[in-house]
Parts: sequence; structure tokens; C-alpha cells
Amino acid sequence: MFRPLTVFLTSLALLATAAPAADSFVPFAIPHQQDEGSLIALPSAPIDAAARIRVQGQRFVVGDGPSAKEFRVWGVNMCFGADFPDQETARRIARRLAAAGVNSVRFHHMDTSNWPSGIWTDRTHTKLSEEALTRLDYFIDQLARNGVYANINLHVGRRITPALGLPTTSESYDKMINLFTPELIDKQKEYARDLLGRVNTVRKVRYADDPAVAFVEITNENSLFMWSAPRALPNLPDYYAALLRKQYAAWLKARYGSDDKLRQAWSAGAQPLGENLLADADMKLADDGEDRWRLEVHGQAKASAEPAGKGVARVKIDKVDDTSWHVQFRHGHVKLQKGKYYTVSFAVRADARPGKALGEIGSGATLNHEPWGDAGFYRGVRLTGDWKEHRFGFVASRTDDDCRVSFSMGQSSASAVELRNVSIRSGGREGLAASESIAAANILVYGPAETPARSADRYRFLAETEKKFFDGMYAFLKKDLGVKALVTGTIVFGPLGLYGQSGMDYIDGHSYWQHPRFPGRPWDSGNWLVEQQSMADRPERGTLQRLACESLAGKPFTVSEYNHPAPLDSQAETVPMIASYAAAQGWSGVWLFAYNHNPNSSNAEQITGFFDIHSNPAKWGFMRAGAAIMNSPNALPPAPPVALCKADDPLAGLVELYQKYERGLDRAMADAVPDAAKLLFTRQVRMGLGGAGRPAGSDDITTRLSWTGSGKKDGAYLMISSSSLAAAGWAKHLSGANKALCEVVAPDFVALTITSLDTPSISDSKRVLVTACGRAENEGMGFSADRRTVGRNWGKAPVRIEAVEATLRVPGGQWRCRALTPAGTPAADVPLDKDENGRLLLRLHPRYKTMWYLLEK
Repeated sequence: MFRPLTVFLTSLALLATAAPAADSFVPFAIPHQQDEGSLIALPSAPIDAAARIRVQGQRFVVGDGPSAKEFRVWGVNMCFGADFPDQETARRIARRLAAAGVNSVRFHHMDTSNWPSGIWTDRTHTKLSEEALTRLDYFIDQLARNGVYANINLHVGRRITPALGLPTTSESYDKMINLFTPELIDKQKEYARDLLGRVNTVRKVRYADDPAVAFVEITNENSLFMWSAPRALPNLPDYYAALLRKQYAAWLKARYGSDDKLRQAWSAGAQPLGENLLADADMKLADDGEDRWRLEVHGQAKASAEPAGKGVARVKIDKVDDTSWHVQFRHGHVKLQKGKYYTVSFAVRADARPGKALGEIGSGATLNHEPWGDAGFYRGVRLTGDWKEHRFGFVASRTDDDCRVSFSMGQSSASAVELRNVSIRSGGREGLAASESIAAANILVYGPAETPARSADRYRFLAETEKKFFDGMYAFLKKDLGVKALVTGTIVFGPLGLYGQSGMDYIDGHSYWQHPRFPGRPWDSGNWLVEQQSMADRPERGTLQRLACESLAGKPFTVSEYNHPAPLDSQAETVPMIASYAAAQGWSGVWLFAYNHNPNSSNAEQITGFFDIHSNPAKWGFMRAGAAIMNSPNALPPAPPVALCKADDPLAGLVELYQKYERGLDRAMADAVPDAAKLLFTRQVRMGLGGAGRPAGSDDITTRLSWTGSGKKDGAYLMISSSSLAAAGWAKHLSGANKALCEVVAPDFVALTITSLDTPSISDSKRVLVTACGRAENEGMGFSADRRTVGRNWGKAPVRIEAVEATLRVPGGQWRCRALTPAGTPAADVPLDKDENGRLLLRLHPRYKTMWYLLEK
């Protein structure tokens, strides 16, 4: 099955030509009004009752029984006000999406703001806006008329705690606390009932019953094992901390029955405290070596430190610049041993600035030299005006004689911070403290320095608490509300997060390559960085393999957020890489993030930000090719599920994995499976929550993947299937990866797809689309010297692409090629030449001012 493609694409070899023109950038603003004359627009059909999406094994299907056909999502996100377009805009967007092959819209951040940016009437987030709902009704109907399914996100950005009179937390959007707080769970159910129980005023059917509402997501990026959980959960406001302790006590009572049995179980592994490893325990602050307390000040920050009594230091903070480590009080020459347990203890208080909350500081252990890496410990500590004792235990992740213990203060609002009795000692693990008991419900969920058995019980309790929430919400949606859509909970956060999602209809993940960093304030539009490195260059750090390790045997897997943000020079690799890898792995869907955030920019002719793809040809220009790749029948042959744990007690095994790898399922797989990196490119991979199982699917090889690169502008990613080719990387190295297929002249970095538009086998195709692009930039973009930022200067319309120069060898036959306009209409015939052996040649060149070439015969 693989040979016909090889023959065809070998004939479509890209051959070297003359040197490129000095400026190969050409305007390429893709119109927002779909042109009826487009040669590459995909026809669509409206969604009817027979077109309901169901789950069949690891696939989505449309239809019932033997006639059911596999359905793969090729979708986009809409965000904030873009979820509620006016009627003319809704009609236009629906037609444009369908023509590009988009078959689903994920309605994201509807619940974050009040109208017109969100679904609420006001900032209390308690009453739905009828105007927003009416517009949503119409938009969903227009999408359905064009064959585009809706994915409704229930909880994304709503913060209801102020309206309920409950305390807020440091975590945005009530995340984590709304997984175990009854009042917040009730409000989530109320919102689901109001929204999904609504009768669409246009379609005359409840959202819960509408086949066009195909997917429902319970809560976005929300888990007791999410990125910020180790910092946020130990520092919950008293209301939530007491609530969680009470639930923990009930769980421990059911598991052990008595304090005596609990104390016995938790005593294994207890360790006494060793000596203080800090040479300057008295905080003399002598400036004569790294084995003393010292203050580092960087950037625009201003601060000073002085002794304030024996064992006490005072750091006076005159100015901060919102970068935490720019004010850093630290002690070096601390010897740590990998795998050994240590306890950090200290007391801290702070002076507040008038009218400012104190905020928090960070405490951590890192290397005291390049590369300044983490040594296994970091905790955020909330400041108060009174002395407060803190004690934290950790397992060192490095062996090094020169580590540092540090306190980062650059993001607090304190005018001064005082520290005393700081120590780091080996050992210190404790089981049940003498003052703790089940009856008193005072057992800390996060003990200060725990035995392995105590921490294992904590993680098991949190995992069961999380699963109880998601299973309960799933049952409410399906049974109480009668929702017929497929339901997922949230994205996977490591092995215990995967356990929590195991009862859902499908499993979901998110990933971004080179997500913007904000050195100062979060989401400061004038102070951000995007590292200029292509993912094609870094196969060992790629997002795709990590996502594969978050899938689950027996369940469809989707990726509902994915992007390589603008203004990356390599952003054109986004669609070719995610579409081809998702198709090869047999994933059931991808939603690119995002089509648009702002309804006022729906007609933009320039790149409008990091993520919006509607006016970015480096992404939107590849969507038609991505649809063809995703909807081809090709995939890698399946491997047996990777057994993450033993079948007799899967949760215990998953807890062990979490304690070792935290969220790193890819690292767990690498240790468990010989040559895991190779397996991820030669077989479909799924995780298993019990013993190893049998693969599901065909062993036919219809797809091949290769990916090489060392991070030095030598990356080359290549996918070849029986219906398409996808390539991304540096021109000369793509040639090295497969000389017969990829030998590009210019630009230096290129993304390229060759896709059949009419048949599953490209060797039988009569319509082949070639899509090729280098960089994409607005006119006059204000890049910094290192090209890592444009600040607020995103330039102006029109957006331009770096056109590709290459030569394709075309197989025999009566072929015609036309360069296409940004509307997909014919721009110019591209003559086919012949080489010395009489074989046809197609020359791509910037003079055609396009990224699309259509071959027809």
C-alpha cells in the first residue's frame, strides 16, 4: 500500500534551482469572504439527525453499525467576544471554515467575561445575557448548515466565588477549588443546566439534544495535579483548606478506621533530622564567599540586606520590576545528593507598602552555577505581617557540591522581608504527628515533611477526589440533563490526571511550542519574548511525543489547543507537523488555537497576535492541506498499550509514577519501554491503566515518519503517507532526510505539504495541492535585534509570506498547474518544463506570489 505514494512523490522530487531573489516576501492576505470561484474549497453538507458523532472503540464515527464512518475533527477555537458574532459575520465565518475543511468549533472562554466579550450580563457572572445566547444560537445554526460541529466548553474563566461571598485564591478562575467545593460544583451544574438545557431559538432543539452540539468539555485545564497545584494547594485560604482536610479525614477513616492503624501505616520511612547544611546559619551576611547569605539584585530592582539580630536577616526592597529572581537572597555551597530527602525550615514576616497586599515570595533549591537548574525544591510562601514558621521536605533531583537555597522576592509588594532560623537538613520525614487525628479532622493534606506512605495517601486521595468530581459531572450531564454530546473532563495532567479522565467519552490534551514568556507582568503586551527556535530543530523536546503519551487505550484522543505562536520565524511548521503526526497516531481530532479572539478584527489583513490564525497565512494557508491530511485513512500500525501500572491496583502504580515523574508521562514511558523514542514514530501509542493489552488496528504500513535535529538549525521533519507529504525544517537538511523528496533552494526554513484533494491514494489523484511557505510577517513589524519580540509594534497590513523557490519533478501524464490567489482562484498558469531525460518539471518561484499551486489532470 505504501509503494504507489513513494513512486508518485519520488517523481515530485524537489530539485535545486538558481539562487533566490533578494526579497522573496510577497503579500498574501487570505480573504475573509469565501470566494465561490476557489479551486480548493471543500464542499460541505448540513448536519442532520443521522450525522450524530459517536464513539466506536478508539474512534469517533458518524452513523450506526457497519455503515458508521470514521470522523476526525479538524477544528479551531473561538474565544471571548468572537464566540458571539453578528449574523452577517456568523454566516461568513461558517462558510469560510467549511471551505477550508474545518469541521468543528470549540467555544472557549464564553464564561470569562460579561457581554459583549462573554455570556454574562454583568461582572457577578450570575445571569446569562440573552443577546449573547441569541447570537450563539444563530452561530451554531450557521455552522451546522455548513457541516461544522460545536464543542461547548462549560467552565473556562468564570470566577463565581465573589458573588457567593467565598474567599478567592491565588489561582485564576476558581480552578482546583471548584473540583471539591460543593457550592462551586452546584454552580457549575446550574450553568450547564441553563446552557445545555436551552432550546436553540433558530434550530428549535435543546443544545443537549442537538447533533450539531457534538462535544462538551466540563472544565478547561483544571486539575488537582495541574502545573500550579504543588504551590496553590498547600496555601489554600482557610475555608478551602479546612474543607479539604475534612474530606481527607473522612477518606482516611474509610481507609484505615483509626488513628493507630493510620500512624502505623505512615511510620514507615520516618527519618530524623540531620545537621544544618548552611555555613552562615547565624545570618552574619559577611561578603567573603559563596558559603554565606548574599543578596542579588538585577534589572531595575533596588534592594539591600542587613543582619537584624542573631539568625535574623532583613531585606529592604525599594523597587521591584515584576521579575521574581531580580531580588534574590541566597546561600551557596550547599551539598545535595540526588534521591536523598531534605527538609527546609524558616520563619518569615514582612512589612507592607501602604494600600498594597504583601503577596508572596518563592523559596527554592537550585544549582549555584550554570545552568542554574532546579535541584528539586520550590515553594511559594504567602507573606504576613507576623512571624510564620514554614517547613518543607523534598527529594533532591541532583548531586552537586554547590547548590543554593534562595528566596526570590521580586514579585512581592512588601517594603521589607525578614527571615530567621533558616536551615536545610537531611532527613526529617514524619508520619502522623502527635497533634493530628482523624476525629479532629486536622490532618494536613500537605504535611511539612512526609514519609513516602503519607505522601502516597495524599496523592491517592486527591486522585480519587478528582475522579469523583469528573465522574459526577459526567453522570449529571448524561443522566440528569440527557446530554447526547460526547463529554470530556479536562486535559491530562500526568498519570493521576489520566486516571481522573478515564471515565470520560474521550481523552484530551493541549500543547504549545515556544509559548510567549512574560518577564514582568503576566500577559504584558509590551514586555514578552518568543524564543526563535523551530520545533523541527528539537525532536527530543517536541510537543507531539508528549501528547502521544497522554492518550489512553480504548478511548479516542484529541488535542483541543495547539499552536506555535507568531512571530516565530518557523510558525509555518504548525499545521504540517500537528496534522501529520495526529493522523499517523490515529488521533480523533485537533482544534487549532485559535481562529479569533476579537470580533473587531474578524476582517483583519494582518497577523493580529500570538495565536489567532484567521489572518495568518502561515497557519490558515495550510488548513485546507491539514484537512486533507487529517481525513485521510492513513495511520501507523498500532503498538500494544503501554502498561503504566499493574492490573491488581492500578491507582497505587499511578501514584508511584506521579511521585517519580510528576506529570511526565513521556518520561515514564521512556523508562518503561525500550527504544520509546523510535516507537513513537513507528507505531500508534496508547497508555494502559492495567496490564498490557493487544493492539487494535491494522498492521499495514501506509505512513512513514522521520525527524532529525540537534537544535543547531539542522532540523528536518518528514511524513509520507499514501495520500500526502508533510515536511518542515531547514532546506538543506530536508534534502538530507530524503534527497528524492525534499531539496529546496529558498528560503532557509520551509514548511511544505503535498496533498491529494480527491482520492485517498495520491497515486490515483487528479487534483494535488502543493502548499509551501517560509516566514510570515506584517509590513513593518518591529522586531528586536534577536527577533524574540516585536513588543506592541506588530506592523500593519498586508501580511506577507516568504515564498518558496524550488523545482518539482512531476510524474508522466497530462498535468496542468496553476498558481492560486489568496482567494484560491486561478492567478497564472505555471508552465511545466522538461529535464534532460524528458521528465516534467514544475518550478515554484516567488514571482507567482503564492503559497498554493494546484496540479490537475
